[in-house]
Amino acid sequence: MRLTNGDDQAVVRRLLPDSLGSFDELLPVLDTGEAVVVGDAILLPTRIRIAKPLNEPLSGTIEFWDRWADPAAAAALDKAVESWRRQTLIK
Repeated sequence: MRLTNGDDQAVVRRLLPDSLGSFDELLPVLDTGEAVVVGDAILLPTRIRIAKPLNEPLSGTIEFWDRWADPAAAAALDKAVESWRRQTLIK
């Protein structure tokens, strides 16, 4: 899956065989749902797209893009940072 952190990329590079050349350069540019598959069971390294599940899991993760565009969420940022610094819950 996509890796943008340089330290994470370095770990993966150490695990990949030298014969792959610059295949690891794909790591930061993979799209959501894409992955690079390598290993003993794969004849050729392959870039694949993973289908979204029909029934998406119910999780506590927010819809990032919707919240990012919400002016009310941006207005609450100062309060969130202050609470984070104090290590208290927002009331």
